[in-house]
Amino acid sequence: MMTFPGLRSTVLPALLALGMALSAAAGARAANAADPDWPCVQRLVPNLTAAGVWSGPVPPPGDAWRQVPDVAALVTRITPSAVREEAGLRMIGDFAAPLDAEARRRLLPLVLSGTLAETNQVRGQIIERIGAFARRQRGLADTVQHLTEQLDASGPEAEKPDTAGDAKARQAELQQRVFFATKTFQDAERTLRYMCEVPVRLEARFGAYARALEAALPAPP
Repeated sequence: MMTFPGLRSTVLPALLALGMALSAAAGARAANAADPDWPCVQRLVPNLTAAGVWSGPVPPPGDAWRQVPDVAALVTRITPSAVREEAGLRMIGDFAAPLDAEARRRLLPLVLSGTLAETNQVRGQIIERIGAFARRQRGLADTVQHLTEQLDASGPEAEKPDTAGDAKARQAELQQRVFFATKTFQDAERTLRYMCEVPVRLEARFGAYARALEAALPAPP
Protein backbone atom coordinates (compact mmCIF):
# COMPACT_ATOMS: atom_id res chain seq x y z
CA MET A 1 0.00 0.00 0.00
CA MET A 2 1.26 3.49 -0.77
CA THR A 3 1.53 5.85 2.18
CA PHE A 4 0.00 9.31 2.43
CA PRO A 5 0.06 11.99 5.10
CA GLY A 6 -1.80 10.80 8.19
CA LEU A 7 -2.34 7.31 6.83
CA ARG A 8 0.28 5.55 8.95
CA SER A 9 -1.11 6.90 12.22
CA THR A 10 -4.74 6.04 11.49
CA VAL A 11 -5.51 3.55 8.76
CA LEU A 12 -2.52 1.21 8.90
CA PRO A 13 -2.92 0.21 12.59
CA ALA A 14 -6.62 -0.36 11.99
CA LEU A 15 -5.91 -2.54 8.95
CA LEU A 16 -3.34 -4.53 10.91
CA ALA A 17 -5.92 -5.20 13.63
CA LEU A 18 -8.46 -6.14 10.97
CA GLY A 19 -6.04 -8.65 9.47
CA MET A 20 -5.44 -10.22 12.88
CA ALA A 21 -9.19 -10.47 13.51
CA LEU A 22 -9.77 -12.09 10.12
CA SER A 23 -6.95 -14.57 10.75
CA ALA A 24 -8.49 -15.52 14.10
CA ALA A 25 -11.88 -15.98 12.45
CA ALA A 26 -10.34 -18.18 9.76
CA GLY A 27 -8.69 -20.28 12.47
CA ALA A 28 -12.01 -20.68 14.27
CA ARG A 29 -13.71 -21.86 11.06
CA ALA A 30 -10.93 -24.37 10.43
CA ALA A 31 -11.27 -25.71 13.97
CA ASN A 32 -15.00 -26.32 13.48
CA ALA A 33 -14.92 -28.59 10.46
CA ALA A 34 -18.53 -29.66 11.06
CA ASP A 35 -19.65 -26.10 10.37
CA PRO A 36 -16.91 -24.09 8.61
CA ASP A 37 -19.04 -20.94 8.82
CA TRP A 38 -19.06 -21.03 12.63
CA PRO A 39 -17.03 -17.97 13.67
CA CYS A 40 -16.24 -18.90 17.28
CA VAL A 41 -13.13 -20.48 18.70
CA GLN A 42 -15.42 -22.40 21.03
CA ARG A 43 -16.61 -25.75 19.69
CA LEU A 44 -20.08 -25.68 18.15
CA VAL A 45 -22.56 -27.92 19.97
CA PRO A 46 -25.91 -27.35 18.22
CA ASN A 47 -28.04 -29.25 20.77
CA LEU A 48 -27.38 -30.41 24.29
CA THR A 49 -28.33 -33.83 25.64
CA ALA A 50 -28.56 -35.21 29.15
CA ALA A 51 -26.03 -37.94 28.36
CA GLY A 52 -22.92 -37.63 30.47
CA VAL A 53 -24.48 -35.33 33.07
CA TRP A 54 -27.52 -37.36 34.18
CA SER A 55 -27.75 -40.99 35.21
CA GLY A 56 -31.07 -40.79 37.02
CA PRO A 57 -34.47 -41.97 35.73
CA VAL A 58 -35.09 -41.42 32.05
CA PRO A 59 -36.71 -37.97 31.74
CA PRO A 60 -40.28 -38.01 30.41
CA PRO A 61 -40.36 -37.20 26.68
CA GLY A 62 -41.99 -34.21 25.07
CA ASP A 63 -43.66 -31.41 26.99
CA ALA A 64 -44.90 -33.42 29.96
CA TRP A 65 -43.05 -31.00 32.23
CA ARG A 66 -45.31 -28.18 31.09
CA GLN A 67 -48.32 -29.99 32.54
CA VAL A 68 -47.03 -29.56 36.11
CA PRO A 69 -47.38 -25.87 37.03
CA ASP A 70 -44.71 -25.85 39.74
CA VAL A 71 -42.21 -27.55 37.44
CA ALA A 72 -43.01 -25.24 34.53
CA ALA A 73 -42.64 -22.20 36.79
CA LEU A 74 -39.22 -23.36 38.01
CA VAL A 75 -37.99 -24.09 34.50
CA THR A 76 -39.15 -20.66 33.37
CA ARG A 77 -37.22 -19.02 36.19
CA ILE A 78 -33.91 -20.85 35.81
CA THR A 79 -33.40 -21.12 32.03
CA PRO A 80 -33.21 -17.55 30.67
CA SER A 81 -29.69 -16.75 29.51
CA ALA A 82 -29.33 -13.90 32.03
CA VAL A 83 -29.85 -16.21 35.04
CA ARG A 84 -26.55 -16.99 36.74
CA GLU A 85 -25.73 -20.59 37.56
CA GLU A 86 -25.55 -19.92 41.29
CA ALA A 87 -29.02 -18.38 41.34
CA GLY A 88 -30.49 -21.28 39.36
CA LEU A 89 -28.94 -23.82 41.71
CA ARG A 90 -30.45 -22.03 44.71
CA MET A 91 -33.88 -22.14 43.10
CA ILE A 92 -33.49 -25.86 42.36
CA GLY A 93 -32.52 -26.46 46.00
CA ASP A 94 -35.47 -24.45 47.26
CA PHE A 95 -37.81 -26.41 44.97
CA ALA A 96 -36.52 -29.84 46.01
CA ALA A 97 -36.17 -29.20 49.75
CA PRO A 98 -39.85 -29.60 50.79
CA LEU A 99 -40.54 -32.58 48.51
CA ASP A 100 -40.83 -36.09 49.86
CA ALA A 101 -39.01 -38.99 48.22
CA GLU A 102 -41.90 -39.96 45.93
CA ALA A 103 -42.38 -36.39 44.74
CA ARG A 104 -38.68 -35.99 44.05
CA ARG A 105 -38.60 -39.16 41.96
CA ARG A 106 -41.60 -37.91 40.00
CA LEU A 107 -40.86 -34.19 39.62
CA LEU A 108 -37.09 -33.79 39.38
CA PRO A 109 -36.79 -35.73 36.09
CA LEU A 110 -39.52 -33.45 34.75
CA VAL A 111 -37.46 -30.42 35.80
CA LEU A 112 -34.48 -31.89 33.95
CA SER A 113 -36.56 -32.48 30.82
CA GLY A 114 -37.88 -28.92 30.85
CA THR A 115 -34.50 -27.42 31.62
CA LEU A 116 -32.94 -29.30 28.71
CA ALA A 117 -35.68 -28.27 26.29
CA GLU A 118 -35.66 -24.60 27.27
CA THR A 119 -31.87 -24.37 27.40
CA ASN A 120 -31.67 -25.81 23.88
CA GLN A 121 -34.23 -23.29 22.70
CA VAL A 122 -32.34 -20.36 24.22
CA ARG A 123 -28.99 -21.63 22.91
CA GLY A 124 -30.45 -22.21 19.45
CA GLN A 125 -31.61 -18.61 19.22
CA ILE A 126 -28.19 -17.36 20.31
CA ILE A 127 -26.42 -19.62 17.82
CA GLU A 128 -28.64 -18.26 15.04
CA ARG A 129 -27.79 -14.69 16.07
CA ILE A 130 -24.09 -15.53 16.10
CA GLY A 131 -24.38 -16.85 12.54
CA ALA A 132 -26.19 -13.72 11.36
CA PHE A 133 -23.63 -11.53 13.12
CA ALA A 134 -20.77 -13.44 11.50
CA ARG A 135 -22.30 -12.98 8.05
CA ARG A 136 -22.53 -9.25 8.72
CA GLN A 137 -18.89 -9.25 9.76
CA ARG A 138 -17.83 -10.95 6.54
CA GLY A 139 -19.73 -8.33 4.56
CA LEU A 140 -18.06 -5.56 6.54
CA ALA A 141 -14.65 -7.12 5.94
CA ASP A 142 -15.38 -7.15 2.21
CA THR A 143 -16.30 -3.47 2.41
CA VAL A 144 -13.02 -2.63 4.14
CA GLN A 145 -11.08 -4.56 1.52
CA HIS A 146 -12.91 -2.79 -1.31
CA LEU A 147 -12.28 0.63 0.22
CA THR A 148 -8.62 -0.24 0.76
CA GLU A 149 -8.26 -1.23 -2.89
CA GLN A 150 -9.80 2.09 -3.88
CA LEU A 151 -7.35 3.88 -1.58
CA ASP A 152 -4.42 2.05 -3.16
CA ALA A 153 -5.65 2.90 -6.65
CA SER A 154 -5.97 6.59 -5.80
CA GLY A 155 -2.22 6.98 -5.29
CA PRO A 156 -1.15 7.58 -8.92
CA GLU A 157 -3.84 10.23 -9.41
CA ALA A 158 -2.55 12.17 -6.43
CA GLU A 159 0.85 12.46 -8.12
CA LYS A 160 -0.49 14.06 -11.29
CA PRO A 161 -0.21 17.87 -11.16
CA ASP A 162 -3.52 18.42 -12.95
CA THR A 163 -5.55 16.15 -10.62
CA ALA A 164 -3.58 16.32 -7.37
CA GLY A 165 -6.04 18.53 -5.48
CA ASP A 166 -9.13 16.46 -6.15
CA ALA A 167 -7.21 13.20 -5.76
CA LYS A 168 -5.80 14.16 -2.37
CA ALA A 169 -9.27 15.11 -1.18
CA ARG A 170 -10.52 11.73 -2.38
CA GLN A 171 -7.64 10.03 -0.55
CA ALA A 172 -8.53 11.81 2.67
CA GLU A 173 -12.16 10.72 2.33
CA LEU A 174 -11.15 7.11 1.63
CA GLN A 175 -8.75 7.09 4.57
CA GLN A 176 -11.56 8.15 6.86
CA ARG A 177 -13.96 5.56 5.44
CA VAL A 178 -11.40 2.78 5.77
CA PHE A 179 -10.59 3.82 9.33
CA PHE A 180 -14.19 3.99 10.53
CA ALA A 181 -15.27 0.81 8.70
CA THR A 182 -12.33 -1.02 10.27
CA LYS A 183 -13.12 0.38 13.71
CA THR A 184 -16.73 -0.77 13.32
CA PHE A 185 -15.44 -4.23 12.44
CA GLN A 186 -13.14 -4.31 15.47
CA ASP A 187 -15.89 -3.19 17.84
CA ALA A 188 -18.22 -5.83 16.44
CA GLU A 189 -15.51 -8.49 16.84
CA ARG A 190 -15.41 -7.76 20.57
CA THR A 191 -19.18 -8.18 20.70
CA LEU A 192 -18.91 -11.42 18.74
CA ARG A 193 -16.31 -12.81 21.16
CA TYR A 194 -18.73 -12.16 24.03
CA MET A 195 -21.60 -13.77 22.12
CA CYS A 196 -19.48 -16.85 21.44
CA GLU A 197 -19.07 -17.42 25.16
CA VAL A 198 -22.81 -17.59 25.84
CA PRO A 199 -23.62 -21.04 24.35
CA VAL A 200 -20.69 -22.56 26.25
CA ARG A 201 -21.78 -20.89 29.47
CA LEU A 202 -25.33 -22.20 29.02
CA GLU A 203 -23.98 -25.70 28.37
CA ALA A 204 -21.97 -25.56 31.58
CA ARG A 205 -24.96 -24.22 33.51
CA PHE A 206 -27.20 -27.02 32.25
CA GLY A 207 -24.62 -29.55 33.41
CA ALA A 208 -24.60 -27.99 36.87
CA TYR A 209 -28.40 -28.03 36.99
CA ALA A 210 -28.51 -31.69 35.96
CA ARG A 211 -25.99 -32.69 38.61
CA ALA A 212 -27.90 -30.78 41.29
CA LEU A 213 -31.18 -32.42 40.30
CA GLU A 214 -29.63 -35.88 40.33
CA ALA A 215 -28.02 -35.23 43.71
CA ALA A 216 -31.46 -34.31 45.09
CA LEU A 217 -33.00 -37.63 44.01
CA PRO A 218 -33.65 -40.12 46.81
CA ALA A 219 -31.66 -43.32 46.90
CA PRO A 220 -33.29 -46.17 44.96
CA PRO A 221 -35.63 -48.21 47.17
